[in-house]
Amino acid sequence: MKLSQIANLINAKVENLKQDIEIKNLKSVDTATKEDLTFVKDPKKLTKTNAGAVLTPYFIESLDIPQLIVEKPDIAFYKLIEIFYPEEKQEGFVSDKAVIGKNVIIDNSAVINDYVVIKDNVKIGKNTVIYPFSYIGENTEIGDNCIIYPSVVIYKDTKIGNNVIIHSGTVIASDGFGYYQEGNRRKKIKHIGKVIIEDDVEIGANTTIDRALVDETVIKKGTKIDNLVMIGHNCKIGENTVLVSQVGIAGSCNIGNNVILAGQVGVADHITITDNVIITAKSGVGSNITESGIYGSSINAIEWKKWKRVMAVIYKLPEIIKKFKVE
Repeated sequence: MKLSQIANLINAKVENLKQDIEIKNLKSVDTATKEDLTFVKDPKKLTKTNAGAVLTPYFIESLDIPQLIVEKPDIAFYKLIEIFYPEEKQEGFVSDKAVIGKNVIIDNSAVINDYVVIKDNVKIGKNTVIYPFSYIGENTEIGDNCIIYPSVVIYKDTKIGNNVIIHSGTVIASDGFGYYQEGNRRKKIKHIGKVIIEDDVEIGANTTIDRALVDETVIKKGTKIDNLVMIGHNCKIGENTVLVSQVGIAGSCNIGNNVILAGQVGVADHITITDNVIITAKSGVGSNITESGIYGSSINAIEWKKWKRVMAVIYKLPEIIKKFKVE
């Protein structure tokens, strides 16, 4: 695409354009060549680039290549990725190698690939694509414009909204982790609830979302879930919340809107976290959080020898407190 065409698409001001060059790829500052476009959020950090042109928030005097001036070059770059690398559009079809149950309604524009299994009374919406080896359980509804990648398992009685993306290996609506003690044995508690996933949710690879014991486990609209996240039964996850990789949320938690749980955060059962909270990586949440803000309990890595000295002191703290009579 010609650079002038790109500028028009993103409403950019063009500087240093001596010749209307053709851009073939989008690359990072470090790997870009003469046929590539790159971007920089902070021009002060740009030392050099071999790119043919750069997206930048303001003109860089020291850079003698074409520059597209936009307020937010990173967002402009992300939008250009969608234009340069569009998803392949498939016409609606149902593979003859798919297994389709009774009373299944599949919109004519939906794509059901090889070896998909769809059980009875399922409804699939417009332009939804289900990739091979995925399983859709009884009485499940999947809305419009969804993408279900290979090897996704969706148990029965699940409701999925529009524009939802579910990545490979994810399991939705498996039983929650629930048992009761009878004598010397733990006996399984049957889970009869549902999972509801609202519009515009994305769920990363190998994530698990448990069905409710009764009632519903709910993921509200706009929430983004990373890979390897575990959400327990009867949880309610609010709108536009972000759960980063390896987050674990025990059962019956209520997570608010616009919350960010960073990597490896663990949340105990029956916890409520209010709106607009950030929990830093590796933190444990064992009590309710009722005020917005940033919270964390993680320990940053320190030099090993220093850590051993710290631990030696920690183990002696009871003796030290007793010696100095510290209450």
